Amino acid sequence: MVEVAGSVGGVLSPVLQVAQWLAAPIWRPFKYLYNYTTNFKNLEAEVDKLKNTREEVERKIIAAKRNVEVIYENVEKWQDSAQEMIDKAEQLIKEKEQFIREKANNPRCFKGLCSNFIIHYKQSRKAFKLKRDDIDPLLQQEGELSPVSYQTNPPDIWLRSSENYLAFESRNSTVKNVWDALNDENVFMIGVYGMGGLGKTTLVEQIGRKAVKDKLFEDIVFVEVSKSPDVKKIQTTIANKLGLKFENESEMANKLYSRMKDKNILLILDNIWEPLGLERIVGIPCGADRGKNKLLFTTRNEDVLKTMGSTNNFGMGFLNDDEAWALFTKMAGNDIQTRELCSLSKNICKECNGLPIIICAIAKTLKNTSYESDWRLVLKELKEPSPTEFSRFLEVEYKNIALSYKYLKDDELKEIFLISSLMENNASISDLLRHVLCLNILKGANLTMEDA
Repeated sequence: MVEVAGSVGGVLSPVLQVAQWLAAPIWRPFKYLYNYTTNFKNLEAEVDKLKNTREEVERKIIAAKRNVEVIYENVEKWQDSAQEMIDKAEQLIKEKEQFIREKANNPRCFKGLCSNFIIHYKQSRKAFKLKRDDIDPLLQQEGELSPVSYQTNPPDIWLRSSENYLAFESRNSTVKNVWDALNDENVFMIGVYGMGGLGKTTLVEQIGRKAVKDKLFEDIVFVEVSKSPDVKKIQTTIANKLGLKFENESEMANKLYSRMKDKNILLILDNIWEPLGLERIVGIPCGADRGKNKLLFTTRNEDVLKTMGSTNNFGMGFLNDDEAWALFTKMAGNDIQTRELCSLSKNICKECNGLPIIICAIAKTLKNTSYESDWRLVLKELKEPSPTEFSRFLEVEYKNIALSYKYLKDDELKEIFLISSLMENNASISDLLRHVLCLNILKGANLTMEDA
């Protein structure tokens, strides 16, 4: 009897097992039909969570971009995936609501039940899987999205393409010579010299942009030195551009030296007035450990370059008549094309003596002036003898530059200009405004910084 029972049990067990296997796929469609409303409610709830999370991440991204930070790639991909799932879920919910409306407006009995069951099944199944397989994993990844960004050094303003740069023939040889020197492994120091206002800074900036485009160096750093160099400020500027942090000022030179040793970095030191102790004071490798680094200087005095050991030095001169006129017309705009102003503008350009800084200053001053009398007045003052206060070979140039100051619109602008000239080259606008407000140059009762 026992053997028979065991035999029967042995026969029935596989049958039950097969029944269980068959029951699962048979029950699954009914499960989706039974949970139709629940699946969509769950989907809508999760979509709302995903929307809120995405909006929160988007706010963080906007704040980071305003702070010139770089967004992590995984955060951007998550945002795209989240939006894609939100769109897909909303489309499915919309189709479900549309189906319900159509069924309510056109009720059917037995004939339409089958098609309704099939649509219900498909929609419920999609809602369930979309929540489980796509939206839930995205919500679980929320913890991996912080922080959303990282700080980096944004490109310097001078690296942006300059629309005002003109490739003059008289400058092409200098550009070629400097470029060849930058590509020569045996050259370390390169200098560009000439009197103030010739466009030395503009030229080396253009060369720097070309070096960035051609990926000639790992990093390119531009530093304004000025007449009274602040070594600590020079070091800090270089360090910031190279992403180098200091714990104290005493280790600046040593850390800069270690950061630049045997590297491939172009360091542009603009407007040098006197020799700098590059290795010992600033911390720039200048010996056999300099690697592929290059130093590019601009100065008014060639002797400064020679004292620092630079032998690849290239001078800059004045623009010729055609080049001067091309620059003047670009700066002055279309006003000079009229017959009355054309001859006057050519005479004014001639009086600028081929000095770019004066050509730009005078042309911009007259750009929005269409009255012939104003142009004649400028020409008259340019032709007047130079005042005795200006000395040696710069007297004419200083007098012409002073003319652009005279034509500032009002006394407030003139006073602000004079204060600016007394401040450092890299002074902030907020510092300028503080001086202006304290000296009561901008007239107004209870004037705030925002109003200023």
